[in-house]
Order: sequence, then structure tokens, then C-alpha cells
Amino acid sequence: MTQPNHVIAIDLMGGDDNPLTRLRAIQKFIIQNSQLNIQLFVGKFFHQKNQPVFQNLSKQIKVILTDDVIQMDESPLLALRQKRSSSLSKAIESVANKEAHAVLTAGNSGALVAFAKYWLRVDEVVERPALATVLPGYPKPTLLLDIGASLEYRAEDLYALAELGAKIAPKLFDCGSHPEVALLNVGTEHIKGHDTVQQADRLLQASALNYLGFCEGSHLFSGYADVICCDGFVGNITLKACEGLMKKLQNKQHLKWWQKWFCQFIDVNLNPAQYNGALLLGLDGLVVKAHGNSDEEGFFHALLRTAEYVNKQTKWGQQIQ
Repeated sequence: MTQPNHVIAIDLMGGDDNPLTRLRAIQKFIIQNSQLNIQLFVGKFFHQKNQPVFQNLSKQIKVILTDDVIQMDESPLLALRQKRSSSLSKAIESVANKEAHAVLTAGNSGALVAFAKYWLRVDEVVERPALATVLPGYPKPTLLLDIGASLEYRAEDLYALAELGAKIAPKLFDCGSHPEVALLNVGTEHIKGHDTVQQADRLLQASALNYLGFCEGSHLFSGYADVICCDGFVGNITLKACEGLMKKLQNKQHLKWWQKWFCQFIDVNLNPAQYNGALLLGLDGLVVKAHGNSDEEGFFHALLRTAEYVNKQTKWGQQIQ
């Protein structure tokens, strides 16, 4: 359970689905987490249009009205210049001002990174924030980053990403103080890959990190390494391809009756909605990104994961970042 007085700031307006879908997830979450408070950032026009819905909310939910909202296809640069009074911006500002312990949004990823860098201090070593998620695996989970914060990386950026992953992984799951790190590539041989991963490989081989070398996509769920690094272009495609496959497998009407046991395994362990909620790392505040297409179940699990991150941060007595 989350400790008393913890606050999560939520950008209700960000996401592909109707904001009321996310509101239902929040209400369900609050029933199960009576010691946690929510700052709910809502666009004024949407609030006025749906005013009856907001009149009967739990006392744990504080509604904060904003002048602007950011669309999913909006330019991050223009949003940063013109919409600092948006629900996304104000939610992140609340974390910067220490009024909330974490921020959660399903909104525009580019705008999220832009406003997070504007309101929060960026780690000087990393230079750019990275989105990370914990993948289920056997015999152990894996931290995958970057999954979409920055699409292009230099070799030095991949090196910094590996350092960041090695620093964060022990705070998220039990992997010891010297986690294994690998670079995602088209093969495990050191001659494989383009110049950027080749150069990053040489940098990491000469580092003090517990670097295993290259790994392939087939290693993602095998517990091959505690941390797997790649640029955001590769990471985002990889993650969404995996999620798309699992959603197809979850459609039981496409599977034969003798595969029911497999369906049960998927429901319990590999439902992609259960792993919703990626951390934006490299900042001095806790920022969580839910999938833009999150439905009620998906956003509910993103809330659960955000609360888990807040608890882990409290346990360590410092920022997860």
C-alpha cells in the first residue's frame, strides 16, 4: 500500500481515448488506495462539458482546471512555446514544485519530454531523458531503454544510457549492485551492427560496467541481461511489436480448445496492460508515461505501477532517477 499523503499528478487530457475512460480507471484505483491523493489536471472546456461527472468525485481527488490541452499529434516545440498552461505542463510543474510525488500521463510523448526537461532538472551525465520499462522474463525481468524518448543516439548517448540503466535497475527489481548490461543489435557477434552500436560496444567494453556485449530481440524475455539498451526508434518498435503479438494471442477465439492452458498463462503473466507505465529517466522528478491508446484497464495498471514507483522511491529515501 502507498503511504499516507503521497500525491500523484495526472494529466487527464492526454491520450487517444475519451478522458472519461481514464477517469473511471482513477476512480477504481482510488477505491483500492485510500491513502493516496490525486491531483487531476483537466481542461476547462472538457470540465464544463462534463461537469456532473466531476461533482461526485472522491475527496482524495483534487480537480485543477487548465486553460489548454495538448493534442496527440501536436508539435512538441510549439506546445512548449504556446501551451505552458496546459494540463500536461501543469501536472509536471506540480512535481517540480514538490506538490506531487509523481506525474502520470498517456499524452503526447514528445511534449512530455519537452515539458519534463523544461520543468525538471536533467542529469548532466545523461544529457537527455530516456523512457524505460520493465519487461517480464524468465528467470528474471529486464529493464529495456530507451523506448521512445529520443529516436536518434550517438555512441556516447548509448554509453550514458547503459550507465543510467545500470544505476536504476537495482532500485526497481532484485538484480544486485552490479547488473548485467547488453546492447540490442541484429546479432551477438562484435562485427554486427551499424557504426553507432559498434562504437558504443567499444566504449562499454572499456568501462567498469558489467557489460555482456550485444544481444538480439530473441533475448528480451529470456533474462539474458538485467538491462538492455537501444535507441528510442528501435526500442519503441520493439515494444509495440511485442505488445501487438500478445494482444493477438489473447484473442482466445483464434486459438484451439487445447490451448486454453496457454490462454490462462497469458492472462496471468503476459497481459500487456499489466506492464503499462514507462519511467522517464534522467530527471530529478518521477515521470511516468502510459500508452497513448490505454483503455480503462491499461490506465488502471499504469496507476498501479506509478504508485509502486512512488513506494520504491520512498524505500530508497531518494529519487528513483
